[in-house]
Amino acid sequence: LRPGRSWFYQLILNLFTVVAKLLFFVRIEGEENLPQGACVIMGNHRAWIDPFFLALCARDREIRFMGKKELWGNKVFAWIARQVRGIPVDRGHADMASIRLSMTVLKAGHTLGIFPEGTRSKGDGMLPLQGGASLLALRAKCPVIPMYIDGGYKLFHRVTVRVGAPVEMNDLLAGRITRETTDELTARIEASFAKLSNGKSLPAAARENSENKA
Repeated sequence: LRPGRSWFYQLILNLFTVVAKLLFFVRIEGEENLPQGACVIMGNHRAWIDPFFLALCARDREIRFMGKKELWGNKVFAWIARQVRGIPVDRGHADMASIRLSMTVLKAGHTLGIFPEGTRSKGDGMLPLQGGASLLALRAKCPVIPMYIDGGYKLFHRVTVRVGAPVEMNDLLAGRITRETTDELTARIEASFAKLSNGKSLPAAARENSENKA
């Protein structure tokens, strides 16, 4: 784990800040919810540009993003990923190497970025969240901060990023980490996304039920 800040990360972030303001009229809500020190940021995932918008919400730190290992097969991407200290993940197996590196990042006081859907979704609705992200957060005993990116990435149309409050998990950390506690944290994270998105993150069927109850 290399110490200090990455000049390349900062350069890209500075350039993207200009692009986001000029082309997407970006608005960030809830920045005050980001805690000091180590935390796990989780965002919805629709496009390759998503990590840049999450990074805008945490300009005081570097987010070490996890990404599927296949992306490192591209030499250009692999070089960029190394510069910004990305973490490759083998999604088809229990990737202990990526888990250990992620834990090292958090124990060192850094911020980890995860897209818990595991792959890109279409539209505003989110895919079911993968339990591995919740398990990692519980093992690290770090705050989980959900961020919902709202907007279609159309040029000259506003993109709003809402930063949620830390997901309540103190009661889950009081005992052993089990399948039940992991599932419960995942459910709470999904509920946080639903609140941040005004229900748009819910699958179509669940969104219709929610609207009918309202």
